[in-house]
Amino acid sequence: MIPTSTDAPASPAAATPPGAGKWIIVGLLWVAYFLNQADRQIFSVTLPLIQADFHLSSAQMGLVATVFTLVFGLTVPFAGFAGDIIARYKVVVLSLIVFSAGTLFTGLASSYLLLLLFRGVATGTGEAMYAPAANSMIGEQHVSTRGRALSLHQTANYTGIVLGSLFAGWIAETHGWRWSFAVFGVAGLIWAGILFVFARRITARSAAAAEASPPADRARIVADAVKAVITSPLLLAQILGFSALIFVMVGYLTWTPSLLLERFGLSLSQAGFFAVLYHHLFAAVGLLATGMIADRLVGRRPKIRLLAMSSGLVLFAPFLWLAGASQQVWLVYAGLAGFGLFRGVYDANLFAAIFDAVDNRLRSTVTGIVVAVAYVAGAASPFIMGALKARYGLEGGFTLLAAVALVSGLIFLGIVLATRVVPADRPGTGGH
Repeated sequence: MIPTSTDAPASPAAATPPGAGKWIIVGLLWVAYFLNQADRQIFSVTLPLIQADFHLSSAQMGLVATVFTLVFGLTVPFAGFAGDIIARYKVVVLSLIVFSAGTLFTGLASSYLLLLLFRGVATGTGEAMYAPAANSMIGEQHVSTRGRALSLHQTANYTGIVLGSLFAGWIAETHGWRWSFAVFGVAGLIWAGILFVFARRITARSAAAAEASPPADRARIVADAVKAVITSPLLLAQILGFSALIFVMVGYLTWTPSLLLERFGLSLSQAGFFAVLYHHLFAAVGLLATGMIADRLVGRRPKIRLLAMSSGLVLFAPFLWLAGASQQVWLVYAGLAGFGLFRGVYDANLFAAIFDAVDNRLRSTVTGIVVAVAYVAGAASPFIMGALKARYGLEGGFTLLAAVALVSGLIFLGIVLATRVVPADRPGTGGH
């Protein structure tokens, strides 16, 4: 077990809502995460229209996504800490409000500076607040079903990106790119109100317990969380792997619509939709299958989640290269599908692997640290790909992404094979 504190961890049973409540929470958060991810993809889909409107270079457009990712990474540790000292549903609701307002105002931006401010800073800050608190809410309420619950929640990521790309592209082609941001911004603000009402009722007991914790205990949370990370080779390996994944995903999501538009002459809405469709369909297959299998095996094979994650990085690397290098559109789609399948294998275990090893009182903070380092490390990807584009084309950028995934995955896999795993709580033993 990773050393986190001498205190006894909070009882999962005390935080688990009765009956179907723990699955209702997953449903409420699924919609919130759908909006979070749909919002994130709007910029990539409408990038060519924004670039033409503001007369910007590819490097400047890549910088917007880089600022977003960097702000995300710098903000998320504070969001993680907040999720361990106050009611987690409040952090999630505030996240929805901030990123939805940032999205709405992005559509009103009249200059490049305002675009950086609203999209990069405001939206990046709001989205950073979501993952640690939301996934910790699910993790504290699910033990034997943890992998399945987190995998189901993760499908909102895929669905949000695919449908967000489709709707944002259609709205932009029909009414202009600014309306894409307006529609999703308003939708997020409405759901924030709905989530606040229902999540407050379902999680009242666990929320009150979190906010009633002594100040001295709160002050130790950060120190204990940092100690848990830096003394665990496996958490450090997860940070390396997740950093590689974020580097890959931010670059892929930012520039693949442009690749399809420029190389094959697809329309804006087609490019945005097909850039993410096959990838995320196959990612959902890998995600759901791996989530169920890992839940069944982790009690007997504690390394199963970590082996799946590291292997996923290694195995999707050649498919990612194929997607960037191919001159036939069906090969690009085949590469994106294979990339998606093994990306889903990775995603199924991302947060479950952390929660299996870390006490409940530290989960949001530790998650914030892991996510923060990964996003700061991966932030440069869109800018680098934009800078490489003029000389090497987007295939050069995709080759870089594949190389990063392959090398990081092999290192991650080596650390897992060389390290003993003892979970903090074993799914399958608690009956939650």
